[in-house]
Amino acid sequence: MPLTIEAYYDFRSPYAYFANHRIRQGLFVPPVPVKWLWRPVSIDVLLSLQAGRDAWAVYSDPLSGPKRAHLLADVRRNAAFYNVPLRSPKPPRPNSIPALSAAALLGPEGHDDFRNAVFDALWQRQCDISDTSVLAECLMHAGADPDLVNRAITSEAREALAEDTKRAYANGIFGVPTFVCNNEIFFGNDRLDMLGWRLGHEDARA
Repeated sequence: MPLTIEAYYDFRSPYAYFANHRIRQGLFVPPVPVKWLWRPVSIDVLLSLQAGRDAWAVYSDPLSGPKRAHLLADVRRNAAFYNVPLRSPKPPRPNSIPALSAAALLGPEGHDDFRNAVFDALWQRQCDISDTSVLAECLMHAGADPDLVNRAITSEAREALAEDTKRAYANGIFGVPTFVCNNEIFFGNDRLDMLGWRLGHEDARA
């Protein structure tokens, strides 16, 4: 039987975009059969929980000037290293909540095409992924009902996403992308290779 790998992500994370692209394009191939379960979570909620604040507390930039400068340079290096198309998102800090809520409504196994379409819209086409017309287009691309966007922008969907994120945090998820296999956590796009190494060992498959 294939091993289950849970993949936690937020569309706004460039590193989640890189990881998704590598898996999607076959640039990361696990050494054993796996079943991917993609789980959308809000990075803003994760950051609030880590700071001991309410889930939807007003956003506060957690990065210092030097760390932000490094992040921007590192994202460009990653794009070049993995040969991934990358354009700066517009707006610079997009609201990913509606898209994440739509992905959650589609389920962890039923939204590959939608997830790929949203990542491409944000990081390649510079679309505003909080725009309902953009999300409807992504849903249609995935063969899903575009009217789902109306459910994704409700307060109920938003709170359901927050609850999913709280559960993830309670289970040790503190950032994205994070991959979990047999209760072992691998955080970051650069840990995909270590995950592959781990999957190649018998004790990881026990």
